[in-house]
Amino acid sequence: MPVSVLLCEGTASSPDARVLSRILMGRAAIHPLGGKYGMGDRIKARREILKQNTIYGILDGDFDGKCETPTHRPRPWVGSDQVSLGWRWERKEIENYLIDPEVVRRALGEAAPEEQAYLNLLSESRDSVATYQAARLALTVHRPRFAPLPNQFGAVHGFSQHLMPDDTSIESCAKGIEVAVLEHNSLQTIVLESVEAEFQRRRPECEPGGSRYAHFLNDFAGKDLVCAMANGLEALGFQSPRVFLERILVGIDTTTDDVATWLIEWAALRDAINAVQ
Repeated sequence: MPVSVLLCEGTASSPDARVLSRILMGRAAIHPLGGKYGMGDRIKARREILKQNTIYGILDGDFDGKCETPTHRPRPWVGSDQVSLGWRWERKEIENYLIDPEVVRRALGEAAPEEQAYLNLLSESRDSVATYQAARLALTVHRPRFAPLPNQFGAVHGFSQHLMPDDTSIESCAKGIEVAVLEHNSLQTIVLESVEAEFQRRRPECEPGGSRYAHFLNDFAGKDLVCAMANGLEALGFQSPRVFLERILVGIDTTTDDVATWLIEWAALRDAINAVQ
């Protein structure tokens, strides 16, 4: 049977639900669940209650321990019992798609920043957060299952109360890792030296010449990238990252375009959902 409901992260007004509703255009009802944890169990429970396998879900890509060349396709999400639960975005999170130059151009139209100026800003943002991405990745891959190790640190920024350090140097990121692990170890022990070694091992992936650096719109955190663009966005006429993202979302909400055609992965997701029988 075709997909009747697609569960997603966030709320009804969150970027996930708003983008998905325009990609699918009524092909399935979008039901935001807030956090991602337990989504698989909720999919199975709903299927059992309804006695039909028409409920699916989509999760953020998150930080993946294995860096892969982008395929521009959502990844199949299969449970431990080998039952299909839906899909995972290939990119880290929904913001990675919203700041894509093609989406910015199409969503903002004549109000879009000059192309080269925006590309330069995006590149500057990539360079400024590269080391921090290695730190977040190192913390992520060492997370215990039942007492998650925080993979963010730094100051709270106005953009969705987003945590990110103002200083993203190697020394600052190493200190951030140390503090995160020591604070976490009041609950469960993690070997600090293992996380520090992971950070050093991951840095070449995230810094110039590395595979994650090359595919930063997939593998870096979109929220970190847009947060790092704050000053540059203001110079381009956007008051804040929050205002910038909302302008893009409004453009997606109101366009007469077929939004799924804007990115290959968006069209591929719709095709995958249409293919479910």
